[in-house]
Amino acid sequence: MTQQDKFRDTAVGSVYEQIDAIYQRAVARSRRINAPLTAVEQSLLSYIGRNPGCLATDIASAFSLNRSTVSRQLHDLAALGLVTAGDDDDGQARRGRPLHVTEEGADRLERSLAIHREAVRSRLDGWSESELRDFAAALERFNSAKDA
Repeated sequence: MTQQDKFRDTAVGSVYEQIDAIYQRAVARSRRINAPLTAVEQSLLSYIGRNPGCLATDIASAFSLNRSTVSRQLHDLAALGLVTAGDDDDGQARRGRPLHVTEEGADRLERSLAIHREAVRSRLDGWSESELRDFAAALERFNSAKDA
């Protein structure tokens, strides 16, 4: 292994550790302050909000989850009144029905996101405009890469 390969492996490991730390802090913050949503609920509502009319199978594919796992989570979200599926009278999230975030779901999602955005904002306090632009651009580049 070359010196450059060793450096790259170390840097990749460090990047992963930092991303993992961000996620762990967000989960802990949600639990500590009793956020309006769990990390899973927030992820699912965000996905449905960005993809109105999506199906449970779309979510399973996007998150690489078993359909039964997604179905259980959607059932819970529907029971909380945060999502609806199709034109069902009872609002239950059923397989093969287009999913939509309810008004209550959108409100709780926005409150939850606001809590996490504020945590990010406070961590970036004191960063220059240039540093913020560079960081945002690097994250966008990182997130736009195709998964292997």
